[in-house]
Amino acid sequence: MTSGSAERFAQWFEDLTTLNKEREMIASCPDHYIIARDPAGRQLVVETTGGSPLPAEFTVDYDDISTLHTPPDPSYPHQIAGAARLADGFVIGGVRHQFRQEGDGFRALLTVEFPGRMPNRMIAEHRWHLAVEFSNWVEAAQANGG
Repeated sequence: MTSGSAERFAQWFEDLTTLNKEREMIASCPDHYIIARDPAGRQLVVETTGGSPLPAEFTVDYDDISTLHTPPDPSYPHQIAGAARLADGFVIGGVRHQFRQEGDGFRALLTVEFPGRMPNRMIAEHRWHLAVEFSNWVEAAQANGG
């Protein structure tokens, strides 16, 4: 991003989750159907993932990084990370999105951990999903002081 603050963006995103700003979360990508806080405080997600014709439902627990395989990069001090699980608690992956300041803007290192048997085509398609949702979230954050 050519302008903005890595720290403010990460905080803005965390606030969306904590305050259950479902409308802002859904608006970032047409693949989103539900992104809301569940009763346990996790992020409930219903979206089409990786170009799948059907939506997936899972939760992301930003208080639990115990199952993540991707280590944090110390040169990216701000992160949004958590385990992704099905309703029965089965771990299906996770996210580790990391951010650092660079000049007047910031750089993002976006990582989604998928199950090992996920087809490469779906992983490649999901890169477009990340590009769309995060570019829209960055614009929304900057428009709202984040």
